[in-house]
Amino acid sequence: MEPRFTLRQIRYFLAAARAGSVTQAAYDVHISAPSISAAISQLENEFSIQLFVRHHSEGLLLTEQGRALFAAAKGFYDHAEQLENTGRGLGKSVSGVIYAGCFVTLAPLIVPRISKAFSRAFPEARMSFTEGHQASLFAALRDGLVQVAFGYDMGIGGDLVFEAFGEVEPYCILPAGHRLAGSRELSLKALQSEPMIVLDLPKSREYFLSLYERAGAVPNIAHRTTSLEVVRAMVAHGLGYSLLSLPNLHTVCPDGSEIAVVRLSDTLPKLSIGMLASADTTATHIYEAVRSVAEEVITGLLAQPVRPELPVS
Repeated sequence: MEPRFTLRQIRYFLAAARAGSVTQAAYDVHISAPSISAAISQLENEFSIQLFVRHHSEGLLLTEQGRALFAAAKGFYDHAEQLENTGRGLGKSVSGVIYAGCFVTLAPLIVPRISKAFSRAFPEARMSFTEGHQASLFAALRDGLVQVAFGYDMGIGGDLVFEAFGEVEPYCILPAGHRLAGSRELSLKALQSEPMIVLDLPKSREYFLSLYERAGAVPNIAHRTTSLEVVRAMVAHGLGYSLLSLPNLHTVCPDGSEIAVVRLSDTLPKLSIGMLASADTTATHIYEAVRSVAEEVITGLLAQPVRPELPVS
């Protein structure tokens, strides 16, 4: 039976599902917004289903039927792209939009660098990033909303492949004027009576709180927040201390207040930073193209510690 839909319609539908917005999808595939809307309507009419729930505040949300079609359409379109590349002898070409995810606290450090380096290496391609916590990145990879993601080796399931590019060690941040701020290093037991501010993101909080158990200490949790900058600002204003693990350290908060950075003396596990993808994706030339750029960017970043007393490896 002859299909009554086109690859273009499938492409526009996939772009809208990944972007969650007609306007963003139009930008991603370099077409007008009405063309995206028309493709979605044509598919809905053809299959007699509703693909999206449309909200002014939240954009496009896939319906249950939409999610099912997205999973099937993604595989269909990926195979069609591979067929075209093979037929044209362009199996190693990289073009179009590559959808990627990034752990929210790492995003300011690596998204601009990777985006710029990737565009230079592959002028006909562009990376479109979504930021989220670790668990949301896993879900986006499994649902096919992103092709690759960048994050830490925390709580990764066996269905995803993680390739490490380097390691970072956990450290403590304190108010700049705190009595312990000038310490060369501190143990978690020395900190356990101080009020702690937790970066309350899935997987992250479990990792940081597990460090106390390893050190035989119990944290005195005073505040929780899902924002890295709020953590830093609360610390800077004397509301407590926190633990972080980032590849690049700076001590000035957005409002100009300052924190002190002190290494931990306990023997604690480091976190690997790297790239995540499904096993199928790792076999593609797209994965290799992104990996080659991202590895150079991230290893270069890790080789440039801002604070000599807190080297990264």
